[in-house]
Amino acid sequence: MRTKTPLQAEKMLEAAAALFGTQRFHEVRMEDIANEAEVGKGTLYRYFSDKEDLYVALLARASQQLLARLEEEMAPAVGARDRLEAFVRATVAFFDEQPHLFDLIQRAEVLRSAGQDFPWQQTRDEVIRRVRALFDEGKAQGDFSIRDPETAVLMLLGGLRSVIRFGKHPRPRNLAQRVVLGFLEGADSASVVSSV
Repeated sequence: MRTKTPLQAEKMLEAAAALFGTQRFHEVRMEDIANEAEVGKGTLYRYFSDKEDLYVALLARASQQLLARLEEEMAPAVGARDRLEAFVRATVAFFDEQPHLFDLIQRAEVLRSAGQDFPWQQTRDEVIRRVRALFDEGKAQGDFSIRDPETAVLMLLGGLRSVIRFGKHPRPRNLAQRVVLGFLEGADSASVVSSV
């Protein structure tokens, strides 16, 4: 009996991600994923029982990658505002690199039953927790103060989702700074950030 290797599973997840990035979920067949990964269908099924299993594994992998990316980008930043900009920059870059993820996450949201967690829920909860901690840090440092953190975190994340989905490409170099400025100081702010 052949043993499963993480490298082989990663190869198949990469293939699935590539296909989901160009086609709708229901259009991608397991056979297509096996072909893209250059493995036999039997090998694919040894690792993943069906497309749903592969889909959940893909979201779990993306969850780990996003949280690691946020940690890596935010760790060297000094001050809550800089850390918030690092959060925005890392989030936009991560989803730009994996455009299929929003569709997979949305699919999971739609298919879940009321009150039931879905594969991305823990990641969403952790991201919310981290942003709320940044708000607390900003207040403690006297850098900025968020009156309604519970609503503000959802507004920030919803705004980021729109920026990622509908914002222009290539991304402005100072996009994170502009997003944070608009979020913290409002769209009517007299502050101006150069687009250079």
